[in-house]
Amino acid sequence: MLKKFILISAILCSLELYTLVFIPDMLIKVFEMAGVGIILFFMLVYFVYGEEQSEKKRFALPISMILIAVLFSMLGAYVFQDQAFSATAIGQRVLYYYLIYFLLHYMKIPIEYIKRIIVVFALVYMALYVGQYFLYPTALIKSKMFIDRGTLRIFMPGAGFLVIAYFIWLHSFFKTYKFKYILFLIGAMMVFVLLGTRQVLASMLLLSIIFMLQSKVIKSRFLFFLMIGIALVPVYFLFQDIINSMLDITVSQSQNAGSNVRVKAASYFLDDFNKNNWAYFIGNGAPGSSGYGLRMAGIAERYGYYRSDLGLIGEYTQFGILFVIGVIIILYRALSSRLPDDLMFIKYNFLGIIITLVTGGGAFGSTSINILINCMLLYMIDMYLNEKEELKPDMNTLSKSP
Repeated sequence: MLKKFILISAILCSLELYTLVFIPDMLIKVFEMAGVGIILFFMLVYFVYGEEQSEKKRFALPISMILIAVLFSMLGAYVFQDQAFSATAIGQRVLYYYLIYFLLHYMKIPIEYIKRIIVVFALVYMALYVGQYFLYPTALIKSKMFIDRGTLRIFMPGAGFLVIAYFIWLHSFFKTYKFKYILFLIGAMMVFVLLGTRQVLASMLLLSIIFMLQSKVIKSRFLFFLMIGIALVPVYFLFQDIINSMLDITVSQSQNAGSNVRVKAASYFLDDFNKNNWAYFIGNGAPGSSGYGLRMAGIAERYGYYRSDLGLIGEYTQFGILFVIGVIIILYRALSSRLPDDLMFIKYNFLGIIITLVTGGGAFGSTSINILINCMLLYMIDMYLNEKEELKPDMNTLSKSP
């Protein structure tokens, strides 16, 4: 029970309690730091009093590389951006959530429980998102939201849970053909459309097709396409204005690729922004409450350049080349792992990250909840493969018996 409480507490802290309006801003930030404190405290407790760990941690090396890169970037922030180590340490607080990967190995929480946790938090996210959508302009949350592309765009933490739950429901439907999973899938797709984010919607459709092509639970490909078609028709007509607006923006930006703000931002941060060539190796560090943080805010306000819009490029300019190498190793090992059909949602998560690797919000160094989700998935890969390896000796013994 304690282990489950620790995990749920860390998740809620990384979500900043969904930035609910009745929680003071200062307390929200305290909760995010409290999550790191919970992880560090129980890591120490398990290290001193827990059993010796013997299971294989396939992602310990790349995660350690990322954490080392974060330490080096603190030096970059101090030398290149005149930011104190203390300000950088606070500014990069989300990166400390990588430590939960090691804590999970100490606690050995079952895979099935983590799957249930993901689904529960996905349903909470859906409920809050839809509730905020219909109650606007009355605010339930403090997250950034504005009217754009024919919809109310709400940037609330926790969307990663819904992406993963979508594929859990997709697998569950074709395995059981229960109607409730259809409702969950339609609800999830409606939220993806309401987000007004083209890359999310396109990624989910593409990954759904990949699911169809490789899944062993689908007995009829025709049924799959029929279901997708039936689901998309009402979704399109319900959200026709939103979808048409996203299509118009896509066409406009494709015709003016050179003037795309993301292209300009990437060029600026990879070239003009760096004050020293060593910044290409160790990064500039995470901005905090300092002159560096104010300069970043000025760049965003004056030019509309946000590193958070550049995915891995933005993370590279902060944490350097070692961070990027660690991310590449994680992606390679996660996608090359042999997983059963009911755990393939893990691969879809990382495939989705690759699709939006340089245009998304940054899955490896921007938000604490994305880091925590990724670490939970990596832990699940380890748990499954370790259990599979433990069964091999028994199978060999059985094969030799008369």
